[in-house]
Amino acid sequence: MFAFNIIILLLFLTGVLLCLKSSQELIKNIDKKEHKLYFLYPFANWILKKTRLEKVLKRKTNVTNAIKALYITAKPELIQRLYWCNRMAMVIAIIVLFDLLSLIGQLVNNNSVILNGNYLLRPDYGEGSSEVELNVTMEQEGDVNDSDKEERSDTQEISINVEERAYSQDKIEKIFDNVFRYLESEVLGNNKSADQVYENLHFCNTIAGTSITVEWDPENYNLIQSNGTVRNLGINEEGVDTSVTVILKYREQQAKYRMPFKIMPKQYSEEERLQQDLKEQINAYAEKSAQEDYLELPQVIENYRLSWEDKNKDSGVTMFFLGIMMATFIWLFADKELAKQMKKRKEQMLFDYPEIINKFTLLVNAGMTVKQAWNKIAEDYNDRSGQRQRNKRYAYDEMLTTCNELKLGLPENIAYEQYGRRIGLIPYIKFSSLISQNLKKGNKGFTDLLMKESIVAFEERKEIAKRLGEEAGTKLLLPMMVMLIFVFLMIMIPAFWSFRV
Repeated sequence: MFAFNIIILLLFLTGVLLCLKSSQELIKNIDKKEHKLYFLYPFANWILKKTRLEKVLKRKTNVTNAIKALYITAKPELIQRLYWCNRMAMVIAIIVLFDLLSLIGQLVNNNSVILNGNYLLRPDYGEGSSEVELNVTMEQEGDVNDSDKEERSDTQEISINVEERAYSQDKIEKIFDNVFRYLESEVLGNNKSADQVYENLHFCNTIAGTSITVEWDPENYNLIQSNGTVRNLGINEEGVDTSVTVILKYREQQAKYRMPFKIMPKQYSEEERLQQDLKEQINAYAEKSAQEDYLELPQVIENYRLSWEDKNKDSGVTMFFLGIMMATFIWLFADKELAKQMKKRKEQMLFDYPEIINKFTLLVNAGMTVKQAWNKIAEDYNDRSGQRQRNKRYAYDEMLTTCNELKLGLPENIAYEQYGRRIGLIPYIKFSSLISQNLKKGNKGFTDLLMKESIVAFEERKEIAKRLGEEAGTKLLLPMMVMLIFVFLMIMIPAFWSFRV
């Protein structure tokens, strides 16, 4: 996985650098505040073209129509390309981000490395022992005598204590004061007394705070193993008496002490038995390689084949695939943001409609022609937009587009009808129809129709404002509920504390 992460990063950097030089025109005049991932657009554009995804995306007419409606004065093809490049750039950024997190996670979790499949690096002199958590996979090997048995594969977690390299004779130093009494209680582990041993004994290899090493020599290895494992399968209810010789070593000195135990019967599950056998074999390997740099891990136990790996090895893979899933999620649901913008556009246009038709009615009643009144409203809006920063007003921008069409020679009735069709809302379609009919039939009754439409538009605006207010109240309901809960807690907690006092 480490090599895969590196390859992903190299491909990303290579693609960005190569495409950045060849596609400067795409990002030359864009607003870098709006397009924060603009430096990835050339690479994203290259991916869209090479994968032929661009042709598929162009068939999404709902996105194309929404972009044309939202970006009236800009080139629709360029805006559409920037939209898809932005989405692809977000996907690329997320994949690379999680790839980096995966790589960092593997570097951080690289403290306990298994070398050559079955070796652990042993701590050097004075560094102390280290606890290593590994995953061991046991795969049952085929046996001629057991051909009828099913092959089994099991993965388990195991904790291994890797001791430091053994001291040479001139470095060993300590005294044996009070060690025996300490061991008599420490060795019992979870057992209540030495006369009733049901569980494994605790055989420590060193004494905390000293340099004394401890060796354990059981009288009967069939009952007690050298690592403290108690083998009490098949023992009768009366129990079996045995003993263990404790050998304490300090430099060239050593002392022996006999500890009596009575082993009581206890049943182990097969999984527990396998784990105990595995720990016994690891300890046996550790005793053989005490002076070596590495601790060898067993590869076979009974009829199981063992394969070792770090417990946190798969964290990098998980992080990378989490990034892939998040990138896919963003790609699939990015159109919702476009839908929100279209909803905002619709609400804004409905809110601006009474103002537009009222201005238009006043100008026509003042003696202006339809074209003059239209141009006057559009020019005033354009002048205000040049004097100060403004929010985009889609209905007025569409009026500017209609003015440009009229300047290019498009017939008035067609230009006004296209205005209504572009907006696609019933009030504007009705407004454009009124103007078109006026051009065909004359001005008789036209101002009365405009006045009626203006009154209706203001009534509808009141309803829209009322609905928006209700929606705002609904959105505030959840914060109000949270505040209410906090108020209850502030009142009730001191009250409960006063009762307790």
